Amino acid sequence: MTATAPKAPTAPGVRSWWGIPYATAERYRRPVVADFDPDRPYDRKGVVAVQPDSGDWLEADSGMGEDCLNLNVWAPEQPADKALPVTVYIHGGGFEYGANTQITSNASGLAATGRVVSVSVNYRLGALGALSLSQYGGRLAEASNLFLQDIIAALTWVKRNIAHFGGDPDNVTVYGHSAGAYSTFGLLGASSADGLYRRLAGFSGGPARSVPAWWAEELAHLFVTELGVADNPEKLLDLDAASLKDALRKVAPTDLGVRGGVDNQATGVVLDIGQPGAVVHAHPMDVLASGAHRDVDVLLSMASDDMGWWVANDLDRFNPHARDRVVDEVAGWRISRSRAQKIVDAYDQGGRTPAEVRAAVMADYLFALPAARGALAHAAAGGNAHLLMIGPAEGAPAVHGTEMYALVGQEQPGRSAEQAERDTRIRDIVLDFATGEQTRLWPAVTDKPTSGSVGSPPFEATAHYQQALGLWEGIDRP
Repeated sequence: MTATAPKAPTAPGVRSWWGIPYATAERYRRPVVADFDPDRPYDRKGVVAVQPDSGDWLEADSGMGEDCLNLNVWAPEQPADKALPVTVYIHGGGFEYGANTQITSNASGLAATGRVVSVSVNYRLGALGALSLSQYGGRLAEASNLFLQDIIAALTWVKRNIAHFGGDPDNVTVYGHSAGAYSTFGLLGASSADGLYRRLAGFSGGPARSVPAWWAEELAHLFVTELGVADNPEKLLDLDAASLKDALRKVAPTDLGVRGGVDNQATGVVLDIGQPGAVVHAHPMDVLASGAHRDVDVLLSMASDDMGWWVANDLDRFNPHARDRVVDEVAGWRISRSRAQKIVDAYDQGGRTPAEVRAAVMADYLFALPAARGALAHAAAGGNAHLLMIGPAEGAPAVHGTEMYALVGQEQPGRSAEQAERDTRIRDIVLDFATGEQTRLWPAVTDKPTSGSVGSPPFEATAHYQQALGLWEGIDRP
């Protein structure tokens, strides 16, 4: 943290602690949980993880660096007469971007309600946190799922210290958006995280998009080759962080259909089962189905037009230009061409453009299918599961990231009255789930994908999930 960093913002009705170190970690080494020093002021934002973009949106007042393992805590101004439930927010950003300093990680809005103590976490990203290098052994032997190890270290710190802030260490809800949601549900497959949480909630992400070990190793090979250190990967320890960041950008796939397809050729939670330095022992969907964590409540959610963000904001790269290319893409996910044709036919309606057809296909494959299957599997195993869909408000579609401000109780600039109402409802859902007041929610999933919904018609959440399950029945979504 830089000495010249400005003091972090305060919020009415809330006590804030910014940039608390929760662990230390040398490059490509597992994190070591840090002791808490209650005498420090914690009034400045911490260093954020090294990442490609240093834009103003990060609000990275203390800059970027490898010494980024810090968290923020917010508690109600008036201490409660008993320990409060705890929420721990895991930011998204494709395992390459994001921080606990940005407004959409500022969970003071939850603590301001007086119902919870809230936490948001930094973790290592990209080449420094999401590459699997343990196969090279030596000083890289611990470099597998480092970002997930960071999150587990943060939860361990919370378990040990959150009582100091008025939180209940035995009543922790971990929740996240996008990459943060995949990380959240990745905890199910990591035995070292057992006992550190009571509830898990994933928004536009969940028990899927797990990265196969073969691809994680192949990406590492491309990475060290690009840097010219394939003969001695330990040289990575001496290279500057910027060169590592840039090299990963050069060799990692960028197309969403490749990154989120059947082989998940991206960075993320690696199924490193049986690998050197393994962190994960099982796929999160298998853990849900097994009933091993039936005592953990889960909430899974998506936006009704989740992939519409890319149609609106990145059309040049996202646009397939022809419907047949969408069929080709789906068939490339090891689905028979005749079945792929039928799937695409089901989405090619209402005058949709090829890009809109692709967006609808990918939204269900990436988000609806894992959410519905995960909730049903958990319910069938005796667990408590809720499904949710975030819908449009006042004509504005619900796309990837629509709910991010609401998840931490912040107000999105320029929102309409109807959008504000939707955001308040989303915030309250998070709070009701985290505090165990689930009678305020809609009915839990049984043998049907009964879903709650927030937003305005036209959209039918339960019907959407049912249709997706039927259309993709028997097709794997790893």
